[in-house]
Order: sequence, then C-alpha cells, then structure tokens
Amino acid sequence: MVHVLFCCTLLAVLVKGQISDLRYTETSNDNLAEAIQFLREFDREAAEMCNRVANAEWRFSTNATEFNKRRMREQQNLAAKFECITWRRAVAFDSSRIIDTSIRRQLGRIVQQGRCGLGEDKHTELQHVLALLKDNYNNAKVCPYRGQESSDGGTFSGYKSSNYVTGYSGYCDLKITPDLVRIMETSRSEPELRYYWIAWHEKTGPPVRNTFMRYLDLANQAAERHGFHDAGEQMRSVYEDEDFFFTVNDLWGQLQPLYKQLFSFVRKGLVRQYGEHVVRRDGPIPAHLLGNMWAQNWRHIMDIIKPGPLESPDVTGEMVRQGYTPLKMFQTAEEFFTSIGLPPMAPEFWRNSMLQSPTDSAGQCSASAWDFCNKVDFRIKQCTQVSLDDFINAHHEMTHIQYYMQYASQPFLYREGPNPAFHEALANAVALSVGGPAHLQKIGLLSSSITVANGNTVINIEYLLNLALDKLPFMAFSIALEKWRWYVFEKGPVGMNARWWELRLRYQGMIPPTGRAFEHFDAGAKFHVISDQDYIKYFVATVLQFQIFSELCLAANHYGPLHTCDFYRSREAGRILSDVMQQGASLTAAQLIKLLTRGKTSRLSVDPLLEFFRPLEAWLEAQNRDEEIIGWSSRMEDVALFQPLMGRNGHSPSAALSAGWTLLPVLLGGLIVTARV
Repeated sequence: MVHVLFCCTLLAVLVKGQISDLRYTETSNDNLAEAIQFLREFDREAAEMCNRVANAEWRFSTNATEFNKRRMREQQNLAAKFECITWRRAVAFDSSRIIDTSIRRQLGRIVQQGRCGLGEDKHTELQHVLALLKDNYNNAKVCPYRGQESSDGGTFSGYKSSNYVTGYSGYCDLKITPDLVRIMETSRSEPELRYYWIAWHEKTGPPVRNTFMRYLDLANQAAERHGFHDAGEQMRSVYEDEDFFFTVNDLWGQLQPLYKQLFSFVRKGLVRQYGEHVVRRDGPIPAHLLGNMWAQNWRHIMDIIKPGPLESPDVTGEMVRQGYTPLKMFQTAEEFFTSIGLPPMAPEFWRNSMLQSPTDSAGQCSASAWDFCNKVDFRIKQCTQVSLDDFINAHHEMTHIQYYMQYASQPFLYREGPNPAFHEALANAVALSVGGPAHLQKIGLLSSSITVANGNTVINIEYLLNLALDKLPFMAFSIALEKWRWYVFEKGPVGMNARWWELRLRYQGMIPPTGRAFEHFDAGAKFHVISDQDYIKYFVATVLQFQIFSELCLAANHYGPLHTCDFYRSREAGRILSDVMQQGASLTAAQLIKLLTRGKTSRLSVDPLLEFFRPLEAWLEAQNRDEEIIGWSSRMEDVALFQPLMGRNGHSPSAALSAGWTLLPVLLGGLIVTARV
C-alpha cells in the first residue's frame, strides 16, 4: 500500500515547543474581523512554514545523510512550535458564536486535532516516547534463518522465540524492509515463515510494551484537553460522523459474507500446500502463512491458492518489449488525466520529481506524492521499475498530484481531503480504471484477441481474485487494528495482547503461529500502531474508492459489469472528478459524497464494492461448494494460543478439568469463551 506524504500538514505528531498547561475551553471572543485577520495571517505563515519543512524532508528523503536529517529535524521542530502557538491563538475564539461557517470550520480544524493542549513537560515527554517507539521499530533487525537443530537434536519448533532471535551465528542485520517483506512474500517454507514471524514480533513488541502504555496515558490526557473523552474519540472525530464507530461496524457486516468466501477459498489452498497439521480445514489461519508479516495483503500467495486453469497475461513483459521506461510510464499517466480533461503536469513537476532510484545518494524508495505548499511545486518520489504494479502506482501517485493542483486555490486549512481517507480513495479509484484488463487492452498492453467485456472470463476472474486478495484482507486487518486501538484508549492496556488476537480472530480469522503470553505486544509489530498514525482511513478509503469509481463509470456511460469499466477519455468523468477535488476540505465528506453522487446519498456504501466483486463471489461460491464451513470455526485450542484458559483459583485448564470443570466453546460475537456446565 502506497502511503502519501502530506507535507502541508503542521506535523502534529512532531510537536515539541513552548506551550502552556491550559485546558481547551471556549472563550468569549467571537469577533469575526479578528478571526478573519488571524486566519489570513495563518494562511500565509503556515504555507511558508510548510514549504520549508517539505524542502527539508525532500532533501533527506532523496539523500539520507546525517546533515540532512539534522536540518529536517530543525525545520520540523520550528513547525511544531508554530503549530502550538497557532493553537493557543485559535482557542481564544468562541467559534460556536461566529456565524461565518467557513471561518468556524477553519478554526475547528486547528483546535480539535493535535496534542498542543498538554503542558510543555508532558508534551516533550510524549514526543520522546514516540521517538523511542519509532526508533525501536526502525532499528529492529533479526538473524537469518538457518534451519538449525535444537540442543536436543530436534528441529526448532518455533515456540522458544528467544532462540529464534539470538541463536544463530553470522550477521543479524535483516530489517523489515526490504528483507523480511520479501521473505514473507516469497518463502514457502512453513518453519522459515514461522521463524521470521516470531523473530520480528519479539524484536518489535516486548521491548517497548511499557513505553507504549505511557504513550496511551499521555495521548488520552491530550485528548481530554482538546475536549474529547479519550484519544480514540479524538482520532474518530476527523471523520465528522457522530456514529462513526457504528458506521464502520455496519459496513463490515455487509462485507463479511464476501470476505468469508475468499477466506475459505484461500484456506483450502493453504491446506493443500502445508497440510492439515498446520491449517485446519474448518479453522482459522495461522497469521504467518499469508505472504505478509501482518497478514494484511494476500496477493503474494496467489501461486498457492489459484486453480490450475487461471493464468495471468504477462503485462510487465509486454511493457519491456514495447520499450517502456520510468519516464514513459509517468508520461502515460499524464496522458490518462489529460484525456479526461484534467491539466498536464507543470514543468516544475518533471524538473524536480525523482521517478527512479538515485544513483549518487542514499534515498528512500517508498512511493509518495509531495505538495510543497506554494501552489506551483508538486513532486513524486518513486523508485520506479518497469512493471505493471509500478505502472499503476504511477497513476495512483499522479492522482494525488492532481488533487493538490485542483485544491491549490483553497485556504491553507482546506488544502487536503475532508478526512484522511479521501486522498487514498480518489487515487485508488483511478487505479481501478487503469489496472483493469479493459484499460490495458485499450493502450495496447493486453492482446486484443483476449475477451474482457464479459465479466466471467478467466482473465477477469483472475483480475478480480488478485484484487480481492489485496483489498478484503486489508479491510479486515484495518478494522481489527483500529478497534483494538480504540479499545485500549478507552479501557486501558490490561490484557491488551489477548485483546489484539481476539479482534484478529473475530474480523480476520487469524491466530498466531505460536503461543502468546502476557509479556508479548504483537500490535507493536505494526508501524502505524507505535507511530500514532490513524489506520481506519484505509478501511474507509477502500469503501469510498468503489463508490467514486462507480459514479465515474456512470458518468462515462459504461455498460456491463462494473469491473470492466474504464473511464479513460471520458470528459464527463473528468469533470466530476475535478469538481470533487477542487473542494479540498472546504466541505465535509458527507457533502462531497452527495456532490459526487449528484444528490443520491451522502453516506458511505459498500454496494458498489459488492457489485464490483459479484462475478468473483459467484465463482468463489462454486469453488467452495465442498467446504465444510464458509468462514471459520474457533476451538478452545485456538483461543488458548493467546488467552490461556484459567480455572478456579487461577489453575490451568488441565487442573480445572481434574477439579470437575468442563470447558466448552461458546460463541459470543464471533469469539470463543469458556463456560462451566
């Protein structure tokens, strides 16, 4: 998943400066003229600050020297101080009594978010805590798997995790990117996958467990000073939906039947590959077998799960044969946007962007789109390879640039999406059009002899399956992660690792590959958790991207199955896309959805997503007709992996049984608990 750098934000997560220990309370200042003057000054100063930070971050990102790192930190610290000064000025206004809705909305965007309500000492401590958490993650390295035998002559079972981390000779220098990511994607050795899963979770979680608990406390204190019950409520507030918690639940409830069909199909392939002693035919799936450290994307095990007749055309090979280069891929992306009536890239884009790996410096290769906050300079950084994935990524990143360009005339506080999901949703809606067989055929990367108009052809089913393996597990993982974080913000950290796996089991059907105990902190193996980054945006963005795609296809007068749509060359689709983009954050997400759908609805809907995957769902149902269960059945042994069952007086299950207790699995909300009968 590509992550976009929103350099124009005020870097709330890096705040470190002079702030007073005051609680957020509205005051009596409702002077509209003063508020307008304050926002006018802020608009100019914030854009200048953002530009300096973006330039410093760009230099470090493309040339990661210690000097550039220091300069970047200096600019980030200045921006942090500016943010907190701005926050203190903004809370002096009683925005509820200011009649101008735009002024009130801009003031609210300053006041509600961030952590500037903490006192200086605690604010400094919070930033120190976050730095410790991120440093531990970024510096974590594990030893290579040797397949050694244990001291008693047997093969390592994977349950003595300390041996897995330290028990090998040689250089222990494998990092999550690119080393472990590649291994998890390509290895088909279950012991090796289990080894790396355990090693990574040991290195990242337990060392910072107590540090993370301090972060929870400080984040909650900051949220309270900004007028929220806890930090989870503050994170949800950016979606401007009072029922957001229940909205997410309802959306997932509608998607769950499709996810369970995909899950059952994937499990069948894993049983074939690894055997029933590793994956139970009716049970959950061990989390290390899905081709990803967090089991959030299953695309990389397509070779294991797909039936024999399916075979993808070699689009990457065709690109090589036709002489595609990184530059040509981005020029082709630009032509896609000009074909629907959007403007071409400015000369500054082509002059300043980094479209392939730097040869003379140590740059970071994660793809990202950059706004330098001066309404002129927009860039992409991508270490592009000639491949279908990077071809689609080029369009994805250029959609972000188009968004920056379209809302550049808005006030600074509106130069972003209305919520954290909109940027990603728009970029992925374009990717749905570009990555489909219909578009690839139009631009000559797929043979014209292949039938794509009929949604049930082999090539379409494989395309849908590959996309479903990318989208649906990611949605399940994101809702499990965020529900866990909201829970620990509200209820506290007691039993938080067991809670992590309860939610992973409930939403994803995942269990750990080995027993987890009180001292483990497996959520800490995911960077977004320890770096204080919102994650539900990916769930929302996935729902929203299909809504956007459906509306653009309707505007393009598409007929036939939704997944065969391509709005390339549709000026009407481009007009709607431009209308939505130009608003930036000046409208709420609900208002933008209403604009997008031309008044039909203002709410998120999974109907377009379900329509998109309907041919695949029918195909999966046929493939799963002999399965014992669609979904997963959890047994006591599954739950015992992460929540050891205790009898009376704290005895173990065996002791409880000998004392006359019977442990039965009881299903409550998708989870297994114990009952005495």
